[in-house]
Amino acid sequence: MARILIIEHDEDLERLYAAVMRGLGHDPVLPTPATDTGTVDVVLVEPAHAECRATAGQLRAVRPDLPIVCASLKESTPDVESLEPIAYLVKPFTLVELTDAVEAAVARTLQL
Repeated sequence: MARILIIEHDEDLERLYAAVMRGLGHDPVLPTPATDTGTVDVVLVEPAHAECRATAGQLRAVRPDLPIVCASLKESTPDVESLEPIAYLVKPFTLVELTDAVEAAVARTLQL
């Protein structure tokens, strides 16, 4: 089981992603001021939203090996590429695509 930090500005999608992560056997973590980001294994982020992208960027700066999966309404940009995502999904995507991306990120965490 991995701890998956979900950084998504849409509360409905945040809840959906959390349910999917639980269904995959992972522990979804939602960002709060009290969240210990040092204990998360993977980040799932919507980088089209500036605050979400900034949070992921701060995590990348502190934890350069942290796998990031982007799930976005928009195509990737140079700003987003600086996050060095392990996967970049453009909405709408399938549950299989999300599962594959997250599991690849978790596998990378286990290799570190």
